[in-house]
Amino acid sequence: MTLMEDSGLGDFEPLERAALHEQILVRLKTMIILGRFAPGQRLPLRSLADSLGTSLMPVRDALQRLESVGVLRSNAARTMIVPILTRKERDDIANVRSILESETASQAALHRSRDDLKFLEAQCEATQTAAERKSMELFLEANYSFHLRIAKCSLISFASSILEPLWLLTGPVMKSEMPDQPYLERAVGLHYDVFRAIEARDADAARLAMRNDVLARPTSPQA
Repeated sequence: MTLMEDSGLGDFEPLERAALHEQILVRLKTMIILGRFAPGQRLPLRSLADSLGTSLMPVRDALQRLESVGVLRSNAARTMIVPILTRKERDDIANVRSILESETASQAALHRSRDDLKFLEAQCEATQTAAERKSMELFLEANYSFHLRIAKCSLISFASSILEPLWLLTGPVMKSEMPDQPYLERAVGLHYDVFRAIEARDADAARLAMRNDVLARPTSPQA
């Protein structure tokens, strides 16, 4: 199987020349968030450039930017690799996220708009559909959109940019573990708990609900 087939990069439309560096960075982030790159997978520069139909330079730039925030790591040959996280690293990510995102949820409850509520409810429905279809990729997409919108509507400066590397590190792990059905169903309920607290402008309930969501663990043996 080629890297293009394995990663799903071939699903994208051809890149436009304008803002090419940013487009490539966004697309690579999307692939990572959706877990299309597995932990430990190498990302050869030339293979990625060929898949994206572009030169080496913008792809190298995107990979280096992801490495600079810890989302990717490089080996002795300078090939970028999706990191294999230790149990401690994964626990640390969850703990840091719980601290930061509990506050974003609390502040979102105070500052959210009607449009925010509509969007968050739609993402809750999307996670429910994902659980019913047993689609981990759909779940990861809705989950990321849900958490990102909460961070943005919290109006906490830099919240999204601080949290994004942590979310990017989570995608490959979640996809590789393929959490069990009870976990997905529980996650749906946890998302609705967060949503309802934000809808009710209950900052304390939103804080607790988000903490419960971020710290939830699959019950499967892989966890």
